[in-house]
Amino acid sequence: MPRLLPLLTATALTVFSAVPSDAKAPSPAARPNVIVILADDLAYADLGTYGGEIATPNLDAMAKRGLAFTQFHTTPMCSPSRAELLTGADQHRTGFGTMAEFLTDNQRGQPGYELHLNSSVSTIPEKLRPLGYNTYMSGKWHLGRGATPPQRGFDRSFYLIQGAANHFVNKGYAKHMATVEYEEDGKPFTLPKDFYSSDFYTQHLIDYIDAGRPSGKPFFGYLAYTAPHFPLQAPKALIGKYEPIYAKGWDALRAERFARQKQLGLVPADAAMPKMRDKVPAWSSLAPDQQRYQAKVMATYAAMIEDLDANVGKLIAYLKKTGQYDNTLILFTSDNGPEALDLSHDYFLPNVTDWIEENYDNGYANIGSASSFVFLGEGWASAAATSHRLFKDYVTEGGIRGPLIASWPAAQKRTGFAADFSTLIDIMPTVVDAAQGGTSRQHPGAPARPDGEGTSLLPYLEGKSDVLANGFDGMGFELFGNEAFISGDWKILKLRAPEGDDTWKLFNIAWDPGESRDLSQAYPVRFAALKEAYAAYAAQNGVISPPSGFKIVPTGGKRPETSRTGAR
Repeated sequence: MPRLLPLLTATALTVFSAVPSDAKAPSPAARPNVIVILADDLAYADLGTYGGEIATPNLDAMAKRGLAFTQFHTTPMCSPSRAELLTGADQHRTGFGTMAEFLTDNQRGQPGYELHLNSSVSTIPEKLRPLGYNTYMSGKWHLGRGATPPQRGFDRSFYLIQGAANHFVNKGYAKHMATVEYEEDGKPFTLPKDFYSSDFYTQHLIDYIDAGRPSGKPFFGYLAYTAPHFPLQAPKALIGKYEPIYAKGWDALRAERFARQKQLGLVPADAAMPKMRDKVPAWSSLAPDQQRYQAKVMATYAAMIEDLDANVGKLIAYLKKTGQYDNTLILFTSDNGPEALDLSHDYFLPNVTDWIEENYDNGYANIGSASSFVFLGEGWASAAATSHRLFKDYVTEGGIRGPLIASWPAAQKRTGFAADFSTLIDIMPTVVDAAQGGTSRQHPGAPARPDGEGTSLLPYLEGKSDVLANGFDGMGFELFGNEAFISGDWKILKLRAPEGDDTWKLFNIAWDPGESRDLSQAYPVRFAALKEAYAAYAAQNGVISPPSGFKIVPTGGKRPETSRTGAR
């Protein structure tokens, strides 16, 4: 996906140059290990580094000794983000121009909408294997059965095929998906009795790495958690720890996170906290039993994140113990913003809602256990998104602004916050750059090429450049017909009903991270230039918008017997 220079000042496209024919590859011993860690539906403000209250000491420590990116952007949903991360290409080129669950007739059979990683893109492990790397994956795949991890470059892989599952047992999420599929190296895998997703994924990756050590090869590891994706389930002791914290409710949580983000400089000091969504009731209006119920829901979400963080700490401890830590580049991010849909209440997918009602006990006492199936919901998702508008599913900042933490002790020269624009498609060139010792890095004199993708973040990490993207300053976003283009601090955004009126608006996301003030009339030249940039992006990447009237969340009403927020 080409990133476009601001059309106000330039029209040329720039990309990283090809490896020079006389470049000497570094010796295998000099190459770093690389681990990419992906959380699932984790909000930008959930981690302590970004203003959150959840205990994430390991990720916070990694950010403190590394870099925490504050203008990092994802796609709005799971599969497109995973496709971009693994290939360095725009989602519409990879086969995931949309989600499999929402493919429309005009997209069916079109290039870029195959719903598996297509043959036009290469994955990180496919790039690193020829360089002498062992390649491992553990966690959620969700990139189709047409191209599974063993087929796309992974030497060893344990993975969940589907996009969601019970975190304790092999149970699915709907009548048509009563059980889910786990595989190892292409063969069906039976889960052990003591399975919990984050714990098992982490240990399995450690086992792969350890088994490969005698080879003397560097390794690439992809650790794709399913936490904190629904169903919200976590170790019981951790849930109890957080219930008192969230007894104050979602209104208080939003205000506290917003205040901390101001203190950290992540939000302008004079910014006003975005208005809470009209659909979300004031916390004070809930009955005591409803407040108690909802506090435990959020406590379970937080417990999942603390457990994820503890597993990151376990992985780091293993790397240190085995002497591999200093020369390991670790990148941590999330696939999109927090999930707001509550399919146990929102009755537009009856096969999900009815199946949950028939198969799970979502009473207060059972929340967080293997036999419960609860969702975060709009109140807590809005609080988790904090200073940003909306959440997962949307190309607003609440849907696509994510954390990115980068750490490489052996090579890192710059630490702290990095405020330049960056995206998921930068992961692939960053990893390949590290593996090739900089021989694939873009240089200022590289010729312009119209087929550019992401760019390496390593020159910035290593202190060799004062900018992140070497001239790239723009990127388009589209999913479900909602569209955006970001260039520097400026963003145009067009949302379909019910969240928008299908017209373009202009925002400055540095001044106004909540996207509340349309500046299109005040800056007409910039507005026009960004609309032109989006049109070029859409044409170059084969974007096919759904027909007019398409809605990801069709009006389906709520079931009276399941729409209560209190205990059953």
